[in-house]
Formats: sequence, structure tokens, C-alpha cells
Amino acid sequence: MQTGNLPPGVPATNESLGYRIIEWAQTYIVQPDGENAGEPWRFTPEQLRFVLWLYAINPDGSWKYSAATLRRAKGWGKTPLLAALAIVEFIGPCRFAGWDAYGRPIAKPVPLPVVQLGATALDQTEQTMDMIRGMLSESPAEAVYGLDIGKTTVQFKSGKPGSIKPRATASRTNEGNRPTFVRAPVD
Repeated sequence: MQTGNLPPGVPATNESLGYRIIEWAQTYIVQPDGENAGEPWRFTPEQLRFVLWLYAINPDGSWKYSAATLRRAKGWGKTPLLAALAIVEFIGPCRFAGWDAYGRPIAKPVPLPVVQLGATALDQTEQTMDMIRGMLSESPAEAVYGLDIGKTTVQFKSGKPGSIKPRATASRTNEGNRPTFVRAPVD
């Protein structure tokens, strides 16, 4: 198991929204392919650890870390992990909303989620969009959240604002966007 520069161990349950995020993701999204296709999504142990630290919070509910970089070898599972996180950032509970009676953080969804999958060229986002569509198609999330799962955009059927969309990062026309979560591959 590679640990990179993550702190040792995992944060306590009162130090990360990641525990709520993991529970939500494993309830609402599905394994997109392989022998377990259609079954509830499951993170690998290292992915779990990454999510817990990515969503670590300070005692005042602010983020412990403002940015993260994940570098792993081809085949590690970066695309599925980041597809799952894009879905979480779109409809899942991923922002601090106070504390429960046991001192654990409560998570709420982003009010107006604008999730962007960034790449130099749009065709570089296709693999991640395919993974997102596979994780949502015929999943509990599709029905519960009323999703319109298109080839290039995931949005709400009701017309409620919010989306997951690919974005070309090299374009000079990308002005005025207000993303709440951005996934950009680094090769």
C-alpha cells in the first residue's frame, strides 16, 4: 500500500466528513463494470484513507486541507475514485453543517453544485464521464435525486440548477465559471 504524504492512520470520526461521504457513496452509487457491476460501490482501503483525509476538517468545521493531488500508477483506480467524488460533490453530503449529539460532523450537499471535469481537450474527459454514467445508471441515486444522465452532462430532470460537465482547460473562453469541485488529470 502506498501512503504518499498522507498523515499516518486515519482521522477520528469527529475530524472528517469522509465517514459520512463514504457511507453515502456506498449506498447511492453502483459498481459500473466488471463482475460486480450493479452492486453497491466499494472503495479500496487506500481510496478510503484518501477520502477521509481529503475531507478532514478543523474543530471549527473549516477544511484541514485546501487542495489535494493524487498520483498513482496506471490501473490504481484514480478514474473511478474521482468519478465517485464528482458524484458526491454533485448530490452527496460533502459540506460541513454542524455537529450531531455525539460530536461527529454533519454533512450537507452543496446548494448549487457545479462540478467540472477538466482536461486540456474535451475528449480526455470521456473516460471519467463514462465512469460517472456507469456509477449512476440504474443506481439508487438516479431515482432518488431525479437525475438526467446525458453523454456529456449530468443534471437534474426537474431543471434544478447544478451539473457535472466536462471542461477544456486550455480554452481562453472559460471565464465566469463558478465551480464547486474541479477534477483535472495530471499525467
